[in-house]
Amino acid sequence: MIRNWIERIVFSFYILILLIVFVGLSSYFMFSRDLPQLPNDLRKINLSLSTEIYSADGERLKVLGQRYPVPLEDISKNFTNAIIAAEDASFYKHKGLDHLALIRAFYMNVRERKILQGGSTITQQLSKNLFFSFERNWVRKVKELLIAFQLEATFTKEKILEAYCNQIYFGNGAYGVEEAAQTYFRKRAKELSILQGALLAGLPNSPNNTNPFKNYERSMLRAEYILSRMVKERLISLEDKNEALSSPLELIRPREDDNPNRYFFNYILAKLENKYGKEFVHFGGLKVFTTLDTRLQAFAHKSALSHLDVLESKIAHKIKEKHLQVGMVSIENQSGAVRVMLGGRSYSDSQFNRAASNNRLPGSSFKPFVYLTAMERNGYNPASIIRDEPISIEISGTNTWEPKNFGDKYMGDIILKKAMMKSLNVVSVKLIQEVTPEKVIKIARQFGVTSRLGKNLSLALGTSGVSPLEMASAYSTIANLGVYNEPYFIERIEDFKGSPLYENFYHGVQNYAPKSIYPLLNMMQGVVDGGTARIIRKMGFKHPAGGKTGTTNNFKDSWFNGFTKTFSTSVWVGYDDNEPMVDQAENGLTGASAAAPIWAFYMQKALQGKNLINFPIPEGIKFEKVDVNTGTLADNQSTETMNVAVKEETVILPRATESISIDKEPVEPSITSELTNVPNP
Repeated sequence: MIRNWIERIVFSFYILILLIVFVGLSSYFMFSRDLPQLPNDLRKINLSLSTEIYSADGERLKVLGQRYPVPLEDISKNFTNAIIAAEDASFYKHKGLDHLALIRAFYMNVRERKILQGGSTITQQLSKNLFFSFERNWVRKVKELLIAFQLEATFTKEKILEAYCNQIYFGNGAYGVEEAAQTYFRKRAKELSILQGALLAGLPNSPNNTNPFKNYERSMLRAEYILSRMVKERLISLEDKNEALSSPLELIRPREDDNPNRYFFNYILAKLENKYGKEFVHFGGLKVFTTLDTRLQAFAHKSALSHLDVLESKIAHKIKEKHLQVGMVSIENQSGAVRVMLGGRSYSDSQFNRAASNNRLPGSSFKPFVYLTAMERNGYNPASIIRDEPISIEISGTNTWEPKNFGDKYMGDIILKKAMMKSLNVVSVKLIQEVTPEKVIKIARQFGVTSRLGKNLSLALGTSGVSPLEMASAYSTIANLGVYNEPYFIERIEDFKGSPLYENFYHGVQNYAPKSIYPLLNMMQGVVDGGTARIIRKMGFKHPAGGKTGTTNNFKDSWFNGFTKTFSTSVWVGYDDNEPMVDQAENGLTGASAAAPIWAFYMQKALQGKNLINFPIPEGIKFEKVDVNTGTLADNQSTETMNVAVKEETVILPRATESISIDKEPVEPSITSELTNVPNP
């Protein structure tokens, strides 16, 4: 009985072995035609297929995957022993596949219900670099395994280990152990100590999380773990481990990288890696042509630094090592190409990209969307009268809200255009109360604002976080008279053969009829010519322009978002910790004093030598001279007048009319059918 049971087990085992062999042979014949041909020298793997990133003006921004290979004899045993202990303890025993490691990894991952271990051998990891498609599926895994078997059958373990040490990524832009040794210790790979070798061996598994420049304690814990693995595998003694841990690491200071282009580069690199996978982007031999204009970027950086230095010299109670920060984006209106992205004043000091982050409040620079909603939905126009006065609003579940104007000053009856020029808070709150926050959010979405917006009346004063990137894009739609161009960063991508992999074809969407947007644009020109942003003209900027300042409570955020016919540029200034910006005279820094000058400095340089280009006046627009206090046609009794742009069907009555009423019945905006693609708020 027992004998029959044993015979059945043996028979089943042989059947299983035959099945595995059959599947293996079938897989080989199925995929062998698609497998890349092995080079006759593994060093050729390390000398090819680096990816190059270019700016719009032809400057090479970065080379990814560039390596400086060295022979195995020029790599310290302290490192090779450490990397074997860390990545593949059975390297010299297996033939490309470590069955025990694979089973152990599978067990651990199932037990913890998440991916903790991979089980791939050094040979399998090396085989990945022979695949230029980098598809993420089981077919690729089978191909990798087959190539690993070929590598083991063709090359010695020493050659495989040498190629692996020269191709792995160690973080901080270092590919290969020679560059890693230089990056972290400023020494050759053959000079690495036991502790240094263990620390470097701990980086490839998670280069960002164990980076000693950023997470020193975590990297040392990882190094100590690898030293313990080396003791267990009898690659070093316990005495060697203890001596290594008590020895100096000699980690150097990281190389300062103060290149302002890095904010843009890191932003698009994350997008590329998310779309194509990190391996393909770094080792695919791509040529990536971006929209960044390094000349304009340099202008933006210089403009920001010079004005921030001036502001800081006036700040009260200046704290050493604490600096004002900046976020800035400039978009080419015609195409939507992002030409400038400045994420901070110094990349070496802070890699946080404030240009793309949506954690800052826009203040009054959000008001144009409130005004447009009132004009499109409730029949207002730039000559409509609204009363600027102290108000109290009962809000369910909370205290009475009493929004106030800057300086707590009120102007009484006033036309909408003048209200925007003066950035009157009460007027904006009255408008959003009438049209509802939901309708304002819907219109903001049509202009490209994607951040979460609160459905409350305070939205009229810019109390929901947005990014300079969003604001530049939204204002670009105004400059384009209703045409929304989604902002983009990459013109085209070529594969390693020079064939096009991706090419951007921009096409704007006419979300609004030009005559619906032009009155708003003209009002925003008034902000620059004689309103809160008139400092732009005082600084000598002559190009036709429109825009809006923004300042939040306690002067924590200062904005200026503005546009010309060519560019739309958004500038934010503030402290990362939201500290108020107050000068020595106890005056707060506003959008006009902190952000607008940076905009003017930059735009002056960006448009230097260019002709002054007016915004085209669309069909269906007329200009009227009106009385600012009555909204009627100006006459010899008017004390203050202003030209307004309105739709031709808009009727503005003369002062003599006894009864003036403005039709405010809801009307649908002039939106094309393309709006069905715009996300709901």
